[in-house]
Amino acid sequence: MKRKIIGLVSIIVLFAGSTFAEKSAVRIGVFTRDIDWAPYIVAKSNGWWNTVAKKHGKTVEYSEFESLPTINEAFASNRLDAVFEAEAPAIIGKAAGLDIKINGINNALIQQIIVQKSSNIQTVKDLKGKKIAVLAGSSAHQGLLQLLKKANLSPRDVEILDMSPPDAKVAFESKQVDAWAVWPVFPQQELVAGRARKLKGATYFNQTFMVMRHAFEVENPDLEKGFVQVLKKAQKWIAGNPKQAQRIVAKDLKLPLMIVEMSWHTINFSPKFGPEQLQDIQGKADFLYDNKFVKQHINVSQDLVEP
Repeated sequence: MKRKIIGLVSIIVLFAGSTFAEKSAVRIGVFTRDIDWAPYIVAKSNGWWNTVAKKHGKTVEYSEFESLPTINEAFASNRLDAVFEAEAPAIIGKAAGLDIKINGINNALIQQIIVQKSSNIQTVKDLKGKKIAVLAGSSAHQGLLQLLKKANLSPRDVEILDMSPPDAKVAFESKQVDAWAVWPVFPQQELVAGRARKLKGATYFNQTFMVMRHAFEVENPDLEKGFVQVLKKAQKWIAGNPKQAQRIVAKDLKLPLMIVEMSWHTINFSPKFGPEQLQDIQGKADFLYDNKFVKQHINVSQDLVEP
């Protein structure tokens, strides 16, 4: 009987310790490992996320996600507190019922579609009947759909292949796909290697954010404010130290410095976030709803953006 009691006590202690560890850790993630997340990377490299978390008796756990469903599952099961992602993933998550909020703008950038250098594809209209690699649910996916619609093409007019950037890179380089809709630094890598060229008229504007689980924010208001300040601090530091920031990002992503430098000008790390930017996000939310990619219409200002 004594052994049973001791065993039961041990289990309770272990469970309590596990629960405490989970509550004392802040889980921060990124949607794929990319240059877009330079403020996050710089703050992580300098220990700023940990410094703020430590003031509130917490530690930081970092995660990388390669697909939107895994992010949404992590949010839904309270295994993720904050993530860096673009407009479309945030809108899709909110429309799926996740209680999440945009807490800070990370950057604004230009994305594009690249095609095989030897192909005869000259415009978006020429993509009809072609194979296009893109990560489903990403900002690149939404940008592709909008460009197709503008060219009077529907998704049925092309063959869209859902691929993570590493898989799409292999497919593009082995010429299994005709085009690739993606963000920096992937186009720059293919351009430098001489395998690709930019598709004329196939660029689109995008914004990325720090998105938080709303319950985490409500439970930790001071910590949330501290993380927002860390993001702003990193953005300001990048503006004042671009070369050093490029070296930090290149090292973290294990990329040639030249590729990072080549991609840098496509991204604004000191973005504005006002009525014009909100209108742009709302337009994308409307597009996703009107074209039946999400079942719930999202009012961005009311539903998604933290006041």
